[in-house]
Amino acid sequence: MNTVTLDGWILTALLVAVSIGSVWLAGEVAQRRGRSFRTWAWIGAAIGPFALPLLLLFPNLDGKRGDANP
Repeated sequence: MNTVTLDGWILTALLVAVSIGSVWLAGEVAQRRGRSFRTWAWIGAAIGPFALPLLLLFPNLDGKRGDANP
């Protein structure tokens, strides 16, 4: 018989919470950097927490921090 322990349920719940949180966080960070909230929320839903480092690789489009925009 295959049983799942309490540790397995906790880790699964933690993984789901981090994945859902990364969707919102990717959208918020994208919006602050001058990008589309909706687009980056979908990207965050597709690739999870990996969307945040990917988003930070792109330049800031707002220019509020003094970043150079070509």
